[in-house]
Amino acid sequence: MTSTDSSGVLVRAEIDVAALQANAAVLAKRLAPARLKCVVKANAYGHGIDIVAPALFAAGWRDFCVATINEALHLRELLGDDVTITAWLYGPTTDLDAAVAAGIELGVSTVDSLERLRDAARRTNTTARLHLKVDTGLGRNGLAPADWKRALVKLKTLDARTESDGADASATTPELEIVGIMSHYAVADEPERVETAQQTQVFDSAHRELSAVLDGAQGRLGESERLEVHIANSPAALTLSPFPGTSARVGLSLYGLSPLGDQTSKDLGLVPAMRLVSQVINLKDIPTGHGASYGLTFTAAADTRFALVPGGYGDGIARSASNKAEVSIRGTRYPVVGRIAMDQMIVEVGAGEVAIGDEVVIFGPDGPSAAEWGEWADTINYEIVTRISERVDRVEIEPRPADGAGL
Repeated sequence: MTSTDSSGVLVRAEIDVAALQANAAVLAKRLAPARLKCVVKANAYGHGIDIVAPALFAAGWRDFCVATINEALHLRELLGDDVTITAWLYGPTTDLDAAVAAGIELGVSTVDSLERLRDAARRTNTTARLHLKVDTGLGRNGLAPADWKRALVKLKTLDARTESDGADASATTPELEIVGIMSHYAVADEPERVETAQQTQVFDSAHRELSAVLDGAQGRLGESERLEVHIANSPAALTLSPFPGTSARVGLSLYGLSPLGDQTSKDLGLVPAMRLVSQVINLKDIPTGHGASYGLTFTAAADTRFALVPGGYGDGIARSASNKAEVSIRGTRYPVVGRIAMDQMIVEVGAGEVAIGDEVVIFGPDGPSAAEWGEWADTINYEIVTRISERVDRVEIEPRPADGAGL
C-alpha cells in the first residue's frame, strides 16, 4: 500500500516491523548477557502498540514495559499470559486489583504502595509481584533515600506479620514477592558526565540493602539471587560498559532512533521503523509577495508554486517547526512555508517536478529524520514520533530497501 491509494487516508504512519525486529536483535546482542526489556509505552512511542507488540512477540521477545496500568492491561489482553509486563506509574487512588490479578509486575515508588498492593493481593488471592524503584538522582518517581529506608523497614514489618501467622501463612498464596529493583539514569546520553557513575553507586548500594532484607526473610518476600536489576535506558544500553544490571528497559532505540547527540541511527546499526507520509492534494501558482498560512509569516520572494499537504498539529506534527521544516517529494527536499495548521501545511515546490497525488515523506526513510524534525521544532526525536496522533493510521508495511536514507 502507498499513501496515494483510494482508502481515503491522507496521513499515515508506515511501520516497518522487520526493521523493528532487527533493531531488537541488535540491541539484545549489545546487552548480552543482560536481557532486553521492550518498552512499548505511549502507544509504542507513537508507532502503534497493536502492531509493535505482536511483531516483537512473533520475533521471540517476552519482556515488555509500559508506564500505566491501563497500558499494561491492554498489553496483557493483546499478548496473553506468556509475557512479563512491568508498569510503574499509578496514583494514590488507582485501582490496583486488576493489575495484580492479571499478573502485572508493578514498580513501587512510595511506602504506602506496599500496603495497598498487599491489600490488592489479599482481595484477588494473587501474589503481587513488585519492583522497588529507587530514586538514584533523576528526581522523578522512585523512593527518595529516607523513603527507601522506610520501605525496607515496612517490608520487614510485613514479613514479621506473615511469619507470626505461622502454619496458616505457609498454606496460602504469598501476598508480596519482590522480583526486581529498578531506577533510571538521568544523563546516560552524555557519557562524560560523572552523575551516571554516581547513580550506579547509589543503585548498587540499594541493591545490596534490599538483598539483605530478602535474605533475612528467608524467601518469604522473594529471592535475592533472582532479582531483576534494571536501571539502564536506551542511552545507557548503547554507551555503558561494563553494563549495569540484569536487564535494560529500551524504548527509543528499539524503534531505530538514536538517543545520542553525536551518533545517528545508522552509526548505531539501527533502522527507523516509522515513515510518516502524506500526499500533495493541491498545487497552485503563487505570485511574488503572496503570503502563506495563518499570520502570513512567510511571503513569496518571487513567483513560485505552493503544494498543499495534509498533516498538521492535529496529527501531531509540531507547529513549532513552521518555516523551518522540510519534507521530501520524489526524493527532493522542499521547505515547509508559513505556519503549520491543524490539518495541513504548505510546501514551496517552485519549479520542482511535483504533481497532485505525489507521495510526501514527512519523516523517516527516504525523507528527513525524526531527529531533524526535533531540531526544527526545538525538541527531541522522542517527542516527534510519540506525539503522532490517533487519527493517523498506523499501517504495517513490507521491508524497504536499505539505502541509509532518512537516518
